[in-house]
Amino acid sequence: MMSNRPKISIITACYNAENTIEQTIQSVLGQTYEHIEYIIVDGASTDGTMEIVEKYRNKIDVVVSESDKGVYDAFNKGVHIASGEYIMFLNADDYFLENDVIKQLACFIKKKQDAVCVYGNIYMINESTDYKTKHGQNISLDKLKEGIMPPHPATLLLREVILALGGFDLQYRIAADFDLMAKVLQKYEKKVYYIPIFVTMFRLGGLSSNDSTQSIVLDETRSIINKYFPVNNTLINQQVPDTNESLLKKWLEQITFHNKSISYPLMEKKIKSVVIFGSEGIALLIAQDFKNAGIQIKGYLDNNERRHGIIMNNIEVYHPEWLLNTENTKQIDAVIFGFQGFHEEAGKEQLNSYNLEKEIYCVSWRDLVRDIN
Repeated sequence: MMSNRPKISIITACYNAENTIEQTIQSVLGQTYEHIEYIIVDGASTDGTMEIVEKYRNKIDVVVSESDKGVYDAFNKGVHIASGEYIMFLNADDYFLENDVIKQLACFIKKKQDAVCVYGNIYMINESTDYKTKHGQNISLDKLKEGIMPPHPATLLLREVILALGGFDLQYRIAADFDLMAKVLQKYEKKVYYIPIFVTMFRLGGLSSNDSTQSIVLDETRSIINKYFPVNNTLINQQVPDTNESLLKKWLEQITFHNKSISYPLMEKKIKSVVIFGSEGIALLIAQDFKNAGIQIKGYLDNNERRHGIIMNNIEVYHPEWLLNTENTKQIDAVIFGFQGFHEEAGKEQLNSYNLEKEIYCVSWRDLVRDIN
């Protein structure tokens, strides 16, 4: 029978993580839940990682430092060492958001003693741009077939189930966590529970989130879906059409070789203050370009309520209904569509439905790039 106070083993795999691991360690040691075992598996780091680990050595239950075959090999080692009933994998780039998040997850397990897996949400942050995203949702087997999985830095998994399923499959360089969750959901879907709390801050730029490895992630994820669900034909992570790539290339060329902002057509129209409809990567690029050109950005607009209130480079994300406030529309001369996908027509229809008192010029970033000569 499951303990009323389950022991939870937190495993951090690291390699040359001297810039981030101290925050990771402190976030674990600061947890208010008492029944935690902390394990660090280092891949024989050559920087100052182990010096930082040694500062906290008397508070860490197990430390291993030796060569390994990568992060999933390190996680597997940690699982075999662990004595906890549940396991959480916390990367050396990541940290817990609050001191009581493990306690909240453990309290839920007390209520759901059949739980094989319990998971929450994460924030994903690009620290070079301050671009922050809320990530997480209730994941069903159907969602997993679309390539969506629980975020592993916010997931507790029953240790005996991890071992029974063979742990992480090292044939996958980046998506072994997706493979493991596919096996878990396939066998135990009714015993996998979602809690809508934010558990972890996940720093973008690691192996699975690096732009240069995204094609590998996609290939491995597709391979796993085909392995477990061969009749599933869902296209995951569809790529934006190549027309964006050519426009981005032109944009870069104009900035690099001609020192010309895409705001140039706006400046000709005497537009000095804008909001950007969209809050993904393209919107950030637009904001930086406009700032450099002296155009004020009053905010980002996004229909995704998970984005609302996020601050990126000192600019807040609002619901598009922000425009319904006359005092807000007085501050702006234009709305810039900064969508990565092709949603301009839907965006125009939405703005038209507001029947704003002030007519506001609307234009897509793609059109601004095309207008540069």
